Amino acid sequence: MDNSNAKYIDIDGINTRYFEDGEGEPMILIHGGQQGMASSAEIWFLNFNEFAKKYHVYAFDKLGQGYTDNPKVNEDYTMSAQVKHAVGFMNKLNISNAHLLGHSRGGYMTTRIALEFPHLAKSNVIIDSATLMANPNTFNFYEDVAERASLIEDPKERAFYSAAQNSFGTDHITDDWIEGLMEYSKQSKNQEAASKFVELRQIFIDDLANRRKETHAWIRAGRLTTPTLVIWGLNDPSAVWDPIGIDCLNLVLPNVENSSMHVFSRAGHSAFREHPEEFNAVIESFINTRARR
Repeated sequence: MDNSNAKYIDIDGINTRYFEDGEGEPMILIHGGQQGMASSAEIWFLNFNEFAKKYHVYAFDKLGQGYTDNPKVNEDYTMSAQVKHAVGFMNKLNISNAHLLGHSRGGYMTTRIALEFPHLAKSNVIIDSATLMANPNTFNFYEDVAERASLIEDPKERAFYSAAQNSFGTDHITDDWIEGLMEYSKQSKNQEAASKFVELRQIFIDDLANRRKETHAWIRAGRLTTPTLVIWGLNDPSAVWDPIGIDCLNLVLPNVENSSMHVFSRAGHSAFREHPEEFNAVIESFINTRARR
C-alpha cells in the first residue's frame, strides 16, 4: 500500500481519497482527528497489506482531512458530518456487513455507524477513543504539543516530535509516514480547514457533547448489538488508560453482550502502529470468534 494506489470517489459532492485491496469480507479502517488535523488513511499503512490478504480492505480520508475535500458549509465541521460522509462512502461502494475499525475519533464514528446503521457493521473495533468517552472539550494535550512543536525549526523534526509525543516508542514513526504528514498538511485546503475548525470549534464541541450523551444512553439501553472489541494502549498519553480506557471498558463490556477488550502494554495512542503484527492477530482472532457467532 502506498500513495500511488490511491483512488478517488465523489461522495455527495465531496471528492474523497481512499485505498482498496484484497478479497473477502469487507473491512473499513477509519482514522482519527477532525477537520484540518494532520491525520489520514496513511496511518494504517503498517496494517493494510496484511489485512488485505484475508479481507477486502478500504481506508479513506475523512471529510476535511488528508486529500478529501473540506466541508462545503460551516455546519459540517462536526463529527456528525464525518459520520454521514463515512456512511455515504460505504453506500456509494455498496459495502455492508463490514468489519469496522476506528482509531481515536474514528472509534466514535464506527460506534455511531453500528448503532444507527447496524446492517453496515458486522463487527466494531474501538481503538483508544477518548472522543467516545471523555468531555469533547479536551484539546489541551494536542494544543500543548503543537505549541512546543512550533519552536522546532526543521519541519521534519517538528512532525516527528509531534508524533512521538503521543507514542510509547518511536520505531513506528517511519520516514514515509512523516513525509506523508508533511505533504498533505501543507496543502492550502488543509490549512483552510484547520483555520475554519478554530473558528467553528464550539459548533464541533456542542454537536459532539449532545451526540456522545445520546450514544452512551443507547449503549446502556442495549442498542449496540454489533460484536465489539475495545483496544487500548496502556501508555497512551492523550486518551489515558485511567480513567478514559477504564470508563470505556465499563461502558461497553457490561452493556454489549458480545464484547471484549485488549490492552497493549508499552503502547501509546496508536498500538496498531507500535505493535502491528500483534494488533492484526488480535483483530483476526476477534473476528474469527466473536464475529462468527
